[in-house]
This record gives sequence, C-alpha cells and structure tokens, in this order.
Amino acid sequence: MRRLLGYVSSTKCEDSIKLHFLFEGPLKDRLEKRGVKVVDASVDAMAFADVLREKKPDEVILVGVKKRGREPGFYVWRPEEGPERDIYNLSKLAQATLTGWLEVDALVDGLRVFAPEYIKKIKVVECEPPCGDWEKALEEVL
Repeated sequence: MRRLLGYVSSTKCEDSIKLHFLFEGPLKDRLEKRGVKVVDASVDAMAFADVLREKKPDEVILVGVKKRGREPGFYVWRPEEGPERDIYNLSKLAQATLTGWLEVDALVDGLRVFAPEYIKKIKVVECEPPCGDWEKALEEVL
C-alpha cells in the first residue's frame, strides 16, 4: 500500500510551526522506512492535488493543528464523501485555499474541488493544542 503523509504547517500557532521541524527531521526518515512518504502540504490545494496525482497514494494522511475548542489532544477524522456538483458551492470550497489560507480544513475543501477522487482516501490526524507526542499519535493510525 502506498501511503502519503502531508503535514500542514503555518505560522498561525506555535504547535503548527513545530510540525515542519518534526516532519522534516528524524521522524520523516523513520516514517519513510515504514513506507510512508512524507511531504509538506503547506501549499494550496491545486499544488497538493498535483502531488497526489504524481505519487498516486492508496492512503493519504493529512496532519495539522486546529483550535476547535475541544479538549487538548489528538483527533482522527475522515472527510465526508460525495461529489459536489453545485458551481457556487465548488467556488466557496476553493476560496480559502486559493487565497492562501493554510490549514487542514482549507486543504480538504480545496481537494474536494481539485482532486475529488482522493477524498475517500484521506484520513486527518489533527491536534487540539497544546500538542503532545505526535509520534505516538501517528502510531495509532499507521
């Protein structure tokens, strides 16, 4: 199985910035030895859709930090499946990613527009800050 882990790191909060250093360090090497390709997904959805089409993963794990008012910790969720056909809704879904908003929700919404064939393959691992041990949290989903 080809697995791809894309992390979304932004300057929005300190825990999010740490993702870049975590996934570009020794953890990247350990994951890749296990067959998980690690890429920086801190880009717009159009660019990440190109990465998905190039790498052709069977499973996509998106990693990010999101303050939603929950208890601190790690949460795993999958985007709702189903194609969006309404032109207005498609443009609204793409808006955040096209204006440079870097977060997991914006990336997933943009992928609904630019790579809808991958939505059913996505699993999101999200941290409600402060974040703990990412490596342990990932072990549970890998």
